[in-house]
Amino acid sequence: MVLAQKNEIRRLAIARRQALDDAEPRSEAIGRRLFEEFPIGKEANWLVYVSVRKEVQTMNILEYVLRERGQVVVPYCLADGQLGLFRLTELEQLETGAYGIREPIAALRAKRTASPESIDTIVMPGVAFDRRGNRIGYGKGYFDRLLPRLRDDCTKIGLAFDCQVFPEVPSEPHDVPVDHLITETQSFRCSAEA
Repeated sequence: MVLAQKNEIRRLAIARRQALDDAEPRSEAIGRRLFEEFPIGKEANWLVYVSVRKEVQTMNILEYVLRERGQVVVPYCLADGQLGLFRLTELEQLETGAYGIREPIAALRAKRTASPESIDTIVMPGVAFDRRGNRIGYGKGYFDRLLPRLRDDCTKIGLAFDCQVFPEVPSEPHDVPVDHLITETQSFRCSAEA
């Protein structure tokens, strides 16, 4: 039942997102709102997803974190269904990998691994969210397997367009909600009571 509900919301959210013809300016507005609300601290270790297809675009976000901190952690897909974490110091260290996602150059990965416990703030994608922070991804479970490995005090931020926010997204006991959700027009401090 929950799986069928998630699949239907996923289908609807992707269709809504695909219909946007102005995703770039919307993404820029989301990036501005992100850094207005979450200034980068001197010691903060940020993990930011590398956008693909019609997701909220993160190249500007990655560039900003690199300028401010000199590095940003980016995820990449491993064969075992986990996410590897890479300390990126320049955008040229990305190449096209699995699922058409830009990932760290394979030859650099072993020397630049980051641990989940080192992350202070994670900026993550989703296909659909609700105000309680519940999230639906693409169904592969990569972020679902990463989130429980982060520290309890790691700030989890979801980025989405307004059209991806639903009144309710079904969740299961193993699902980890985001703490904050940022869209092009609003931001939510997520809570179970929302």
